Amino acid sequence: MSRRARAAPKANVSASVRLGLTSLAEGNEDAIASMLSVAPTDDLVEKMIDCMGVNGLSAEMLIASYFGQSMLATYCVRRLNKSDKGSVPALAERIAREWAKPSFEPLSAHAGLKKRSAEAAPDDEEDVAAKRVSALEEIKTKRARQAEQAAARVAATAAKAVAKEE
Repeated sequence: MSRRARAAPKANVSASVRLGLTSLAEGNEDAIASMLSVAPTDDLVEKMIDCMGVNGLSAEMLIASYFGQSMLATYCVRRLNKSDKGSVPALAERIAREWAKPSFEPLSAHAGLKKRSAEAAPDDEEDVAAKRVSALEEIKTKRARQAEQAAARVAATAAKAVAKEE
């Protein structure tokens, strides 16, 4: 059989990596289709797996080579609930590490944003004020204890000095 007649090598990917590729493709169909020079209606997951096989790439290498920092950062926050900080290789490693877990399950498309906005939303104003007052009281108590301990050390040092003189 000639070289031209051979089929391109197919990459072996686990079910969790396939699921990860599917979740990455959701919402990014046009960008991925243009990167791979295919139609957005094609099976993009299979096209990405074919690209991995032909080029001998791992999932991490595919992500780092073909995807931009902003797309990966958005994916990390929205679908993995992970940090969006870092360079393309760092984000690719973070994503591939999650995909490698057999129990990988991506969040729904906007779950990460909802969770982060809920965490960022302030509690009732009264709760916030009460927490501030409580924190200030703790700081005052801690500083008073430290002052007492410092005074006790000074008194002990002075007592030792007096005892030496006698």
